[in-house]
Amino acid sequence: MSTDFSIRKTRLENGLVVVSEQMPHVRSVSFGVFLREGSRHETPAVNGISHFIEHTLFKGTRKRSAVQIADESDALGGYLDAFTSRESVGFTNKVLDEHLPQAFELIADLVTAPTFDPVELDKERNVILEEIKMVEDTPDDLVFEIFSEGFYPNHSLGRPILGTPETLATFQSNDVRAHYEDAYRPENLVIGAAGNVTHEALLELVNKHFGHLRPRIVAASHPDPAPTPHITLRHKAELEQSHLVIGARCPSLLSADHYTANVLCTILGGGMSSRLFQSVREDKGLVYTIFSALTEYVDTGFLSIYAGASGENIEPTIAATMAEVRRLKTDAISEAELQRNKDQLKTSLMLALESSSARMNALASQEMTWGEFVTPDEVIEHINTVTAEDVQRLANDIFQPERLAVTVLGEVDELTITPDQLA
Repeated sequence: MSTDFSIRKTRLENGLVVVSEQMPHVRSVSFGVFLREGSRHETPAVNGISHFIEHTLFKGTRKRSAVQIADESDALGGYLDAFTSRESVGFTNKVLDEHLPQAFELIADLVTAPTFDPVELDKERNVILEEIKMVEDTPDDLVFEIFSEGFYPNHSLGRPILGTPETLATFQSNDVRAHYEDAYRPENLVIGAAGNVTHEALLELVNKHFGHLRPRIVAASHPDPAPTPHITLRHKAELEQSHLVIGARCPSLLSADHYTANVLCTILGGGMSSRLFQSVREDKGLVYTIFSALTEYVDTGFLSIYAGASGENIEPTIAATMAEVRRLKTDAISEAELQRNKDQLKTSLMLALESSSARMNALASQEMTWGEFVTPDEVIEHINTVTAEDVQRLANDIFQPERLAVTVLGEVDELTITPDQLA
């Protein structure tokens, strides 16, 4: 694979970082403005305010109404989008290269000149309340919210990104603006782009629309998360299936075991050939869906196993899952299985980088996490160096019975889960 990446990085005098990759063979440009803060940086009193601000930035600026924002975005024919996660917020678009100046100015206007009109805030408050209800009606999402709440008690990582109806009710225009001004500082922003654009052209746009921002010193203290084992059974009537999550602390994004954790997760439940899929679904027929996943932050994370099963199959599913976990901890992993899963992981990661939007997101994410770009060749090399012994060592470290947490959502009245079932 070629290592010739046209990647450039510039830090402006006000602290804002610009990263770009020129892809001259395409006619599009994907770009985004990213904030180095998310819901984990909120206090309990303002839980959900990062997501609320993300929504309300689209509700009007000093130059545009909400309708004008929507009209201009549609006229450009791009893919304007936004998201809030626990560690970042992003505003992205993908447009034809000839439309970049207009599209960039539109997002810059959203991010730098919101009005936070009280009438519009009330409208969007109701929209987010509906979004919260949607999560409540989506049990395979809700079960992870319940798991996180129990796994990170009294910490922002355990609180919902969307906030709660109670916290949303308190967000008034002055409070929202105060939080916005604390967070949306230039030294807290990363602008990324990938596609048919030069770094110089991107810098010209950034300096024009963000160069006037001045850095502001804001003192902030965020407590370290303390993962907590728990067994949580939450009753939810009228579900055809119960939803199960088993999880434990895993290495962080900055850990030397980051790539080992990804290989382990792939072996355990990363696809149709994974141990969990073959054993729990194919051999025993207990579930339709079962997989493992990593949720990684800069200082912690957890590896989770999800399964959906009828109520009477939950305990057998836990038993079958834990049998595979024990086997991973005790039995040697063959070189053939290790290589197959490493190849699967490398392929999925490389294919995910084939679009300009994926490359842009990777640039910004890696800048916010590591402060540098990790090339695909370097990622492949890291994965290649993972050994079977590394995977087994990490499995024994992660899956200690006293560290495991379990959440079940559904018909749980007849269900009993004890720590002994996790040993």
